Amino acid sequence: MEIQWPLLIFSVLLGVTSGSFVFLAVGELRGKFRDVRFAGALIALICLAVGGCVSVLHMGHPERATHLLGNLGSGLSKELFVVAIMGIVALIYLVLAKKDYPTASKVSGVLGAVLGLVLPFVAGASYLIAARPAWDSIALPLMFLGGGLAMGMTLMCGLVLLRGADDERGFALKLALAGVLIMAVTTVAYVIWIAVAPYQAPTRSIERLISGDMAVMFWAGVVVIGIVVPVALTALACVQSTKGAGDSGTVQPKQLAMYLFAACACTAIGAVVIRIIMYGVGTSVEQFIYH
Repeated sequence: MEIQWPLLIFSVLLGVTSGSFVFLAVGELRGKFRDVRFAGALIALICLAVGGCVSVLHMGHPERATHLLGNLGSGLSKELFVVAIMGIVALIYLVLAKKDYPTASKVSGVLGAVLGLVLPFVAGASYLIAARPAWDSIALPLMFLGGGLAMGMTLMCGLVLLRGADDERGFALKLALAGVLIMAVTTVAYVIWIAVAPYQAPTRSIERLISGDMAVMFWAGVVVIGIVVPVALTALACVQSTKGAGDSGTVQPKQLAMYLFAACACTAIGAVVIRIIMYGVGTSVEQFIYH
């Protein structure tokens, strides 16, 4: 299937918003990350806004986006509806981040995290079509969710390492490590689904990923850059934050932050590549039969 770039970019940016708000919400519940919550919420809101605007470009006539209101049962309508609610909550949290209303910030942050978890799942669920076997599994929206958690949490952790309190860095690194590990598991789960999905055909077979025309994308873009490097960098940052680095036994927070920002960038590359592969194997049963 042809790659739908507006929807691909939309889902990746939603993932950043998702992971960022989950990270910030955990911080609110633990009384941490106050120094970065405004910057973090601003980044999440910008990603949400840009993603929402890009998704409208998927329509042949973006000016007709209001017609979606008349078809609230469609996948795109549900996505934009959740995006709108998330935007309101994110804006409220952004304002509260500059104020001293702990309870209100905690409530809006947790609500943002709940919506953040829903966002990538709704975006992924819109692809669940029985006629496209390689998409028709809960593994696909979970893959969207896992990638979002990794991108948002590594990004927010990098901010904490640069601007947060010293006693918050260890906890932030643990959250980031949890995010990349969840991403690794959910990505592998989706690849396994491609291998076992019903109505196997050459166009959507696992062989295309392992040794076929998508092998370079899969092994380099997904496995190495998208999984191994982010996990390794985040784990290295966790180790060095506790044991230090080199003969000095110390490591600068800025260096650890660079590890996390690099992990975020690699995770984003992996998220894009696995979606390209998703579109590539998204052929329909009807196409296989009649062509």
